[in-house]
Amino acid sequence: MPKLQIVRHDGSQIDHELTEETLTIGRAPDNVFPIDDVSVSSYHAQIVPSDGEFILRDLGSTNGTSVNGAELAPVTDHTLKPGERVRFGHVDAIFDPENAAEGAQALPTNVDRSIAPAAKSIKPSNFMNASPFEKRVAKKDKVGIAIMAVGILATLAALAVLFLATQLKVS
Repeated sequence: MPKLQIVRHDGSQIDHELTEETLTIGRAPDNVFPIDDVSVSSYHAQIVPSDGEFILRDLGSTNGTSVNGAELAPVTDHTLKPGERVRFGHVDAIFDPENAAEGAQALPTNVDRSIAPAAKSIKPSNFMNASPFEKRVAKKDKVGIAIMAVGILATLAALAVLFLATQLKVS
C-alpha cells in the first residue's frame, strides 16, 4: 500500500498508509495525519487519490509545503512521484508508493533547522487563542461555601455563649 513516511526531528520515522479517501495533514488532532510541530498549520495540506495517483495540495498553510525544495502555491496540485521529498513547514516526509522502494531517496541528515524570527507579526483578525484547549473557568463550590459559612456561624455562636457565661459568673 502506498505510504507517506513522516521523519521526526530525532530521525525516527512514522509511516502513514494512504487510503482511498482525501487525507488531511496538519497540527489539529482531527487530521488523518496529525503532526505535532509548531511549524505545521492546523490544516496544512491534503493528499487526494486520483486514478491510481496521489495529488498533493497545500491548504494555504503559514509555512508552506514544498516538494523536493520547490514551494507549492496554496492552490497548486502536484502529482507525487516515487521517492519525492515533501516538507510540511519544517517537517520532512517521503512519498513511497507500493513496490517503488528502489526509486526512493534517503532524506538528508544534516538539514539546517534554524528558525529566524519574523520581521513583523500581525495578529490575524479571526485569532482567538493559540491553545487547542478551552480556557479553564473556575467554578464556585456552593455546597462548600455553605458548609464553611455554617461552621463560621457555629464557631461565633459558641464563642458568644462562652463569653456570656463568663460574664454571668463574674457578676
